[in-house]
Amino acid sequence: MKLKFGFLSLLLSFSLLLSGQEEIKWLSIEEAQEKAIADSSNAKKYFVDCYTDWCGWCKRMDKDTFTDTLIAKLINHYFYPVKFNAEQSQDVTFIGKVYKNTNKRGGRGSAHQLAYYLLNNRLSYPSFSVLGSDGNLLTICPGYHKAPEFEIFLVFMGEEFYKETNFETFSKEYVKKYRDQVLSKLYSE
Repeated sequence: MKLKFGFLSLLLSFSLLLSGQEEIKWLSIEEAQEKAIADSSNAKKYFVDCYTDWCGWCKRMDKDTFTDTLIAKLINHYFYPVKFNAEQSQDVTFIGKVYKNTNKRGGRGSAHQLAYYLLNNRLSYPSFSVLGSDGNLLTICPGYHKAPEFEIFLVFMGEEFYKETNFETFSKEYVKKYRDQVLSKLYSE
């Protein structure tokens, strides 16, 4: 009986822990644009996860990195988080321009015009584009990243350290110089 009660107690504790985790509030790019327009002068940057259905590393980012509570909190705080299937067949209107997938069958190898814009014609997946609130491309971060290293990139872009220093210098100084201050600010809001 004690074993059964201990197991149930452990299961309840684990489920409460999971329910307290923050999740990324993914949007379509059109929804993000609507929020940016509504937020006007307080608009955030766009964070766009460019993925494909067949990409194993994309799935691993979803499973490992994007489920991390801190990563979710950073993305939700600094950005309009957008999931974009780079091979979708649906047309997308963004910043007054209609983007299409000219290969209407969709699927592997049929990149969408918006993917070309978001990735500056360098299609690789996963890749993450950061756009200013005006929709202009600021940077691209290609490839799979574990949560600790991705945290540095998100803070670098979200807090606009890119205006003061380069990423290499920032990443070396982040833990010693900036992390406590950033996390304190993030969790006090």
